[in-house]
Amino acid sequence: MQVATRTSSHRSIHQATKTAINDVIGDINGTPDYLIAAYTTNYKERKKYQQAISKICEESGTQNVMGGTFPGVATSDDLPTTQGCSVIAIKSNELEIKTPFSFSNIRTNPRKGAKKYESLFEFDDKKSEMGFFLTPGPFYQQNAFEQLKILDTFFARKFKRMFNFIGDIINKNMGKNGFGPTIFADTVLNELAQKGVKSLLGGATIDLDMESCFQFCGDKIYRNALVGTTFSSEKLHFGHSWAFDKSQKSKDFGITDFLKSGYVQSINKKPANKAFHDIIGISEDLYEEAFKKFSYASLLYLSAIEYAKDHIPFVSVCHPILDGVVTTLPERIMNTNTSNADFFTQSGTGIQKSAFECANNMVKNLKNIRFGIFINCSNRLLIAGDKIQKENESIKEAIGEEVPFITLYSGGEFSLINRKPIYSSVSVHGIVAGEKKNVVF
Repeated sequence: MQVATRTSSHRSIHQATKTAINDVIGDINGTPDYLIAAYTTNYKERKKYQQAISKICEESGTQNVMGGTFPGVATSDDLPTTQGCSVIAIKSNELEIKTPFSFSNIRTNPRKGAKKYESLFEFDDKKSEMGFFLTPGPFYQQNAFEQLKILDTFFARKFKRMFNFIGDIINKNMGKNGFGPTIFADTVLNELAQKGVKSLLGGATIDLDMESCFQFCGDKIYRNALVGTTFSSEKLHFGHSWAFDKSQKSKDFGITDFLKSGYVQSINKKPANKAFHDIIGISEDLYEEAFKKFSYASLLYLSAIEYAKDHIPFVSVCHPILDGVVTTLPERIMNTNTSNADFFTQSGTGIQKSAFECANNMVKNLKNIRFGIFINCSNRLLIAGDKIQKENESIKEAIGEEVPFITLYSGGEFSLINRKPIYSSVSVHGIVAGEKKNVVF
């Protein structure tokens, strides 16, 4: 197996592309079977990304290219960048990689997209199989939160069954127009799990300015598409894990009143907006000053709900015109009676430790690791700041100094692990491919 990676930083997308693709193609003996090409969002214009991806397809000699735009990207042999691109190229007789597919209206019809994706899976017991997919992430327009104001009314509290339905309609409308939680990604996970898919890694493209994001498949550029592929092998196996920084648990709280659409009305039996500020100890004015440019999403204070003997982390969005709190909690979790949650204060050191935990768990039963793919939250990128390279070093320590990998800093991280859907925020998910260790009894 030949695997080459490169991250290139440059204000010109053309120069960044030229450097990265020349290096990875130079390291591959012949045409690669598959490439992931990830660009940062600073280049903005769709036309620029189109030209760059077309150039990669032309120079590499393959249309098996998949990727998207992210606030930051990284590979194992270079420093992470917020202005450039990262590429991983794979050529192997040990691994079968399906031609990437796209489904262009995933926001409005996730079940149909999942059905199309399902056709790529072989469900062959003789093979190890892993899915990898990318979706669009959320972005918030100026009137996004005004649509939610109806969920604060007396009637929304009194007639929950009806307003669960109305909340679903608002959520779907927000998703259709590009903003709101990416509920379609969780729908895809659940649909595929029910069909028997065991392992899947996914992430959301996002722009931190919440203006736009793009997905790539072949030489085509999309705004609202699911793009995906599958890896399978009779020789190699896949290690798969996820983690988040839960080292600094600060306070617990109860979600005492909510709608299924991910809208929390009450925390500890108080209006959720006020209770949220009280719990993290920040006034409404200070919170707005600190988090307004991040669409009012709390970054340092991560909420995590207790669910199925685990914690599922989610982002809380606390807007001044709302009495409640918008969350990224999937509807399947809000459908339960689970209401216990905790705050975990995020730190650069904790992020590094959780990256090591994730990577170390993946390689426990494997040897001779060939490559890795990581989906890492863009909020973790912001929290770590200029120390983000230490997270990559933690991953290297776990999987091996010479193992090539790529990291995409996303707007949502998803996995299917043993058919269990994991849709989370401010976390790191990853896969590695390697040979299975011989177990000696």
